[in-house]
Amino acid sequence: MSQYIEPVKSALVLFPFVALVLTLPYMLFQYRRYGAVLLLRTAIVYSFVLYLMCAYFLVILPLPDVETVSGLTSARVQLIPFREVADLLRNAGVDPSRPATWYRLVWNRDFFQIVANVAMFTPLGIYLRYYFGCSLKKTLLFSLLLSLFFELTQLTGLYGYYPRPYRLADVDDLITNTCGGLLGYALAPLAMRLLPSREQMDACVKQLIATLKSEAKDIHDKCLAPPHTTEFG
Repeated sequence: MSQYIEPVKSALVLFPFVALVLTLPYMLFQYRRYGAVLLLRTAIVYSFVLYLMCAYFLVILPLPDVETVSGLTSARVQLIPFREVADLLRNAGVDPSRPATWYRLVWNRDFFQIVANVAMFTPLGIYLRYYFGCSLKKTLLFSLLLSLFFELTQLTGLYGYYPRPYRLADVDDLITNTCGGLLGYALAPLAMRLLPSREQMDACVKQLIATLKSEAKDIHDKCLAPPHTTEFG
């Protein structure tokens, strides 16, 4: 489990510094576009940034030393679709025609890896549908593109920093990651029931601005306009 926990911990440590850099530009953007800064909207966007950082760190960490990577002789890329599933069924001794053998999947490391790949992209699908209002096709496309970016990151040895890949770029990861995004799209209505929609947040901001303008006008009319109610003596 440490291979999953440590990258997340690294993202949590780094996130405050990233948030500090993003805060002023984001708040200025929100104020110029909406006339106010909505706390809930800010929290959702920042949580999305934190999620992306966690996913990215899960892909690249831990970082090995260059000498170790130079000595690797393992495969660089795997381009056979569903090979991971076939290996899982073979290694776990599962016969699809015999349900009594299915329980063996749960105790297999390859099964956990597939589940982790799906789970890593499930929040992406939720964010894309709930906050960004993406359709099913767009969710499919963006999930595939982000997964492809991660696989290219691995295939290029962290963009050329290493002499060769230190992790396998696997087409099955593209498949399972994209399925995770689609699963998140299907689960998004649960979040949409608990949280206000983006349209509702926009309406709330507009109502707040309208109220502030109305109050400001009342103050101007009552306190600053004739008959000079602010003059004393």
